[in-house]
Amino acid sequence: MASTQGIRSKKSLILISIILGVALVVVGGFVFAKSMTTPTKVATTNVPDQTTKDTTTETDATHSQSSVAASTTPAVDPSTLNSIDVQPLGITVSYTKGTPGFAFDVQKTANQTQYVEFTSTDLVGTKCTNDQGIFATIIKNPTSTEDKTTLTATTKVGSDTYGLSLTSADCTSNTDLLATYQTGFKNGFSSLKAIAE
Repeated sequence: MASTQGIRSKKSLILISIILGVALVVVGGFVFAKSMTTPTKVATTNVPDQTTKDTTTETDATHSQSSVAASTTPAVDPSTLNSIDVQPLGITVSYTKGTPGFAFDVQKTANQTQYVEFTSTDLVGTKCTNDQGIFATIIKNPTSTEDKTTLTATTKVGSDTYGLSLTSADCTSNTDLLATYQTGFKNGFSSLKAIAE
């Protein structure tokens, strides 16, 4: 009797172990499959706060007629600009010196249009759900009507067209700071160029 109960206990333990193992494999497979289909950000880079000092990762922008043509905004004195490379798009983005620190994320739309969003945590407001403090977006070869209607300026670099879209002030709780960021990026947009090789 005692040995029959022991055998049943062992069978129960083995059965429970098998069920738990199968459950772990199923859950693990689901998590893996989910991670393969969830879109991820291409790159995230933090730019040091420019109010403290210029850093060696930035270069003074230079305006080249060969790399920047057909701009809808006038050229700006390069000595008033800083720049940052956006490697996934192959461009150097310029902005006015003194613009506070920011981050950027390169992403793709469903139709594979690449764009870069510039954000600051100091601009995050409580008026909009999941506000991320986006203040400007640069879109590579904007094709959709929605993208084109939001553009403030466009410029051509090589065979590609880039559009600058400035975020509305609806979400932020600091409209003055938003204006500072947007003015800095709008002023430097005509100096957008391909990353020097």
